Amino acid sequence: MKKNKDKSIKFTKAKLHSLKHTEKLQKYFDLQCQGLCIFVHPEPSLVKSYYANWGVSKIDADGKKRTSGRYKYICRLDEKPLDVVKRLVTMKLQEWKKTNSTSSKIKTIQTLVENYKASAADGYRIKSKGAKLKYKGVTTKHYIQCLDAYVLAITEKQQILDRLNNPYKLADNNYYTKKLQELPLKDVTRSDIEIWHRRLEDTPTAANRALAALSVVFEWDAAKLNPMFKGVNPCLRISKFKETKDKKYIDNFEKVIEITKYTEEQQWRDPHFLTFYRLLMEEGERISDHHGLQWKKPINKTDEKECTGWIDFRRKTIWLKDTKNREPAEVEITDEMFVMLQKLQNLISDENTNASFAVGSKWVFPRPTDPTKHINNSSYRVKLRNFHYKMGLTTREHIRGTGQRKVYKYTNHLTLKHLRKTFVTYYGRDKGLEAASIRMRHSSMEITKNHYYTEDKEELKTKTSIYKTNQNVVSFKKAGNDEE
Repeated sequence: MKKNKDKSIKFTKAKLHSLKHTEKLQKYFDLQCQGLCIFVHPEPSLVKSYYANWGVSKIDADGKKRTSGRYKYICRLDEKPLDVVKRLVTMKLQEWKKTNSTSSKIKTIQTLVENYKASAADGYRIKSKGAKLKYKGVTTKHYIQCLDAYVLAITEKQQILDRLNNPYKLADNNYYTKKLQELPLKDVTRSDIEIWHRRLEDTPTAANRALAALSVVFEWDAAKLNPMFKGVNPCLRISKFKETKDKKYIDNFEKVIEITKYTEEQQWRDPHFLTFYRLLMEEGERISDHHGLQWKKPINKTDEKECTGWIDFRRKTIWLKDTKNREPAEVEITDEMFVMLQKLQNLISDENTNASFAVGSKWVFPRPTDPTKHINNSSYRVKLRNFHYKMGLTTREHIRGTGQRKVYKYTNHLTLKHLRKTFVTYYGRDKGLEAASIRMRHSSMEITKNHYYTEDKEELKTKTSIYKTNQNVVSFKKAGNDEE
């Protein structure tokens, strides 16, 4: 098997620890021990694993010799001493090569998931009517994170590894010791998936998301002409855990008014962040739909593909081209928000403002470090913490240091996602739950109520009888007193 010379290094403990994680899987081969390599898994898993490796040669239809690599997992880095790993590979390599012809034919859940990640995660899903729909980038990333951590056990969090690998006690006092990723596909049953799901019961939301991601993998496989798994999706009909709904919002209306006044009057202090924050409060759309907003409609398909939407100043609307429900939406801009957006444009064109770095950028909210790119989930993390602390929505605790070197631990009680819940709550209280559900384009009022809307408990109280009579009510005569 051919190896990239640049990837062949001398394995030492210090050298292996110095290998950096990148966006792609990196493989390094040992110069001193034949058949030993290490996988440096991409972010966010940040895991390094030892593998044995060898080549398998075959003659193709054209008579050419083709060589492909085979790998066998050994252990994580530092799980066993390096010299022990080398001795194990030296002793077992020939034995592993002999069993390769049979073991390579056994397809496991790990095989299925890795095939999905390689050929489908960034592609399309099949809808019930047969139409193809491309995954959103955030969906792809979320699926892969769930599959890596909770199915393939590629994570540094020991709690997750313990739940996935430790023996699980069953109702009959027997112990289940199988590992999901190692199960042959021909032997997988719904009971195996159910036990794996129950192992993650302490984190119900993560367990449900992982189950959904694995179900997508089986559905993708079933849609192929020659599926790996022969049978019905084993993830179906498994009861999900009850999740704690996060419905936090800014429950002090006076605080809401204080924030809106501050963003209007002090916009010049931090123009882009305060405009972004206020925009989330004013129209309640998802955070990711605001990241890639452009000042005007793109003139070509390439620019349109890169953005999440654009502003139409003539119609006083924001056009979102691909919301979560996969439908475009035209969202009206309030008069106050319209003024702030115009003011942001003026601040950008002025050389002596905190927004001038964005001059020439097509993005409404560009990155301060690189205005040619739009912001992402981490761009305003520190700004949000400081702003919420200023507004009394974040608390902090002094850890160490004095003077300007003080170090604090911050506790964020609300994040940007709670601005959406704030909008829905106050909009619903003003115009009604049904109006709020329609405004947010939810499929039912139940979704709005369970995830976003919080009733005003004071308004629900009945301080006086709802059957209280008034002067217009006719008094009836007592029975038996009628005159004949």
